[in-house]
Amino acid sequence: RENLAVSAPFEPGSVYKVLTLSAALETPRLRPECFINCGNGSITLFGRTIHDHNRYWGLSMEDVLARSSNIGAINIGLTVGQNNMYKYIHLFGFGVRTGIPLPGESSGMVRPLRHWQKSSLASVAMGHEVGVTALQLAQACSVIANGGFLVKPRLTMATPVAQPIRVLKPETAITMRRMMEGVVIKPYGTGYKYARLLG
Repeated sequence: RENLAVSAPFEPGSVYKVLTLSAALETPRLRPECFINCGNGSITLFGRTIHDHNRYWGLSMEDVLARSSNIGAINIGLTVGQNNMYKYIHLFGFGVRTGIPLPGESSGMVRPLRHWQKSSLASVAMGHEVGVTALQLAQACSVIANGGFLVKPRLTMATPVAQPIRVLKPETAITMRRMMEGVVIKPYGTGYKYARLLG
């Protein structure tokens, strides 16, 4: 009888890179064409070695997203920094309930910064060490879809619309939409084979 879309948090994995790259466009002013070191497929941080699914020496920031490079996302996250990353986690609505009137809604799992380990920023940058619900993820992606505003989800059209909250600059949202499109329209994008819609 549970509604899993609101009650069952999970590690989002690579889709979370959208948040990491959004924060990077807003904070250290990285641009889609910026070169990102991808370590030829691995990185060692504080004694922990993380491997990528492919060996890339380096990619543009937009190709880090298109090819879903974990090492690229980690290096972008390290550039953003843990304080900014933590700030954008909450701006995108993670770690708190959406407030939708359904029973058993989970707030997901976002640990306070004081409980992060030395390598936690690397994990969070690629969508690990956090738990989100499907509804929270849809709400977060809508920030990019609607021009940078966080809009609370509602159960019926008759429910009053909550005041939208500005999360991203309009130009950041436009840039992120273009980069997300690259995931499915670039022949090497991870979504090209399975998610591209003809026309």
